[in-house]
Amino acid sequence: MNAPQDQPQGPWAPPPSPAPPGPSGPTLPPAGGPTLPPHMPVSPPSAPGAPVPGAPVPGAGLPPQPGFPPLDPTSPVVTVDGGGDGSPAGAKRSKGALVGAVVGVAALVAAGAFAVVQITGNEAEGGAASAEEVGTALTTALDDEDLLGVVDLLLPGERDAFRDPMIETIEHLVRLEVLSDGADLSKLAGFDIQFTDVTVREEPTNVDDITNVYLSGAASVSVNGDEIPLGDLLLDDLFDGERPDMDQDMESSEFEEVPLTVVERDGRWYLSAFYTIAEQARAQTDLDVPEEGMEPRGGDSPEDALDTLFAAVSDLDLEGMLAVLDPTELEAVHRYAPLFLGDAQDELDDAPIDWAITDTEYEVTGDGSRRSVAVTALTLEATIDGDDLVVEWRDECLTASAAGDELSFCVDDLRSDALADLGFDDEGLQEFLDVIEEAFSDWDPQGIAVHEVDGQWFVSPMRSYWDFYDSILTALDAEELRAIIDAGRSFADDVVDGLEDSLVLPDQFTEDDLGGVLDDPTEAFPDDMTTDVPGDDELDPLSACYMEMDAAVAIACMGDGIAAGTIDPTSVPAHYRYPECGVAELYFDRLYDTPDAEFVAAVEAASPCFLALVESGELLPWEVAGELLAPECLEGRNWYSVFDDSEYSSRFFDCTFEAQRALE
Repeated sequence: MNAPQDQPQGPWAPPPSPAPPGPSGPTLPPAGGPTLPPHMPVSPPSAPGAPVPGAPVPGAGLPPQPGFPPLDPTSPVVTVDGGGDGSPAGAKRSKGALVGAVVGVAALVAAGAFAVVQITGNEAEGGAASAEEVGTALTTALDDEDLLGVVDLLLPGERDAFRDPMIETIEHLVRLEVLSDGADLSKLAGFDIQFTDVTVREEPTNVDDITNVYLSGAASVSVNGDEIPLGDLLLDDLFDGERPDMDQDMESSEFEEVPLTVVERDGRWYLSAFYTIAEQARAQTDLDVPEEGMEPRGGDSPEDALDTLFAAVSDLDLEGMLAVLDPTELEAVHRYAPLFLGDAQDELDDAPIDWAITDTEYEVTGDGSRRSVAVTALTLEATIDGDDLVVEWRDECLTASAAGDELSFCVDDLRSDALADLGFDDEGLQEFLDVIEEAFSDWDPQGIAVHEVDGQWFVSPMRSYWDFYDSILTALDAEELRAIIDAGRSFADDVVDGLEDSLVLPDQFTEDDLGGVLDDPTEAFPDDMTTDVPGDDELDPLSACYMEMDAAVAIACMGDGIAAGTIDPTSVPAHYRYPECGVAELYFDRLYDTPDAEFVAAVEAASPCFLALVESGELLPWEVAGELLAPECLEGRNWYSVFDDSEYSSRFFDCTFEAQRALE
């Protein structure tokens, strides 16, 4: 099967996944404004699984676009993902349940903040005695609502990368009264999770220390909102003193062959998030796991770690960049690097850029094996496509010059200058920003995190992110957060009031007001009124085709544009690109109101044509509307005219998804 044109073709190309789903069925257009016609194009992804630019958001009033898989609206609230097969998940939720889910997730992470501290002093080996036991222990811990048990299964380097930031974040949220104290991570309050009929299948790799396990079974969850540890700030300031309805009845879903990767260290097996990601990528190739990864190479000091990184960046040396990254955080990257380094470095070598980072100065804070390095001065000199650029950072001021132009600003005046440039002079907005500025007046941004491992210093990307996030929370207290919420509400109210004042409408219409309009509707508009509807010469060629009212003319327009090279064929759905298959005009203007029998008959007649195109490699399965490859999925109905049968929509989605995947 031919690969899509824009998909990376190296041996380490990202794994394809199903195209993003659209709405589960036809929806009515929103009131109060025009909508695109139901056949308005949606550009297909550049590769299967890539996001669809400009695609309608589910529920936004546009019906699903044939040729792209629909959204399954029936998946339960809590679903264990099917993993490698890309099975759909997600469901429409009521407003109350949605609030409950959002807060519930926050509480899920937050609950038992202080219990997490227990891990810091835990000298136990962690992990499990065998690869299969890791999978069993994972579902057992989740069944017991015991996240401590889950954390204990992680590869030690990954556990360390998440553990302290998790503790610090929860302590902040409790201090800020977002969450209440007294929760216990070893028994999540408010959640009842149950796993049943769990099986674990082990699949070794070509190396002894890395194994994939696949979990199957059923999972269900219920939520008791009264037990979730919400803090006073959420309850009083966001929910007006009333606990939101977060209750969720027990809902169950089966899961099958969920892939996880486990790693052996010193006789114990550990779950690894990053090895799992790497293995899913490798599975799309015919490559083996490297027996040995690249060797980490750090600096002699915290400052030297940054100098080593900047030197590698200056030289566009990808191996050097990766080698100086924290091997405890990114062990999986170092292990799998030999699979992609060569192709990736070739791409960098062809980049039309020549640059150098020089004149660096640093300020190091902290003690022990972890430090923070702030870059206090730096110069970047670059030549990009023949154009010179110089950027200098010093004394918290940035100066950039290129092609004779120079831009300069400092941190202290960045906010006011940016607002002026954007034209913001609203008093309410300024007051809101003043409150934020006051709250963060003591903010002390952290530098780049570095970590000493085996006598060498490495740059820690994940810890750098967490340190920055932690510095933001550290700068706030509960009263400052309340002030920000109040000021934000006040500004939002001012915006709404301003909009209402600008829309002056009569309280009611009299018969005299409407009489002339009813006799001659053109009297409702001023003589000099013009419209902003673009003419054909202002539209791109494909949009001009879609503006045609006659289906035959529109389809011919697309074909002519493709032949002339003015329309990218991949932006035209397959049923329009191949009118000889017989359903182009039906899909253009009669898709949503064609009777069931007529629609099914047309699809069955066209299906062999599209199957032949896929078989020949001229089309990819994901470019064709699923029912045109598997008419039986329609179950004798026109799916595009079904509004309220979610179970049918779910079956249709699963059936067409499997049909398209089987043809890959």
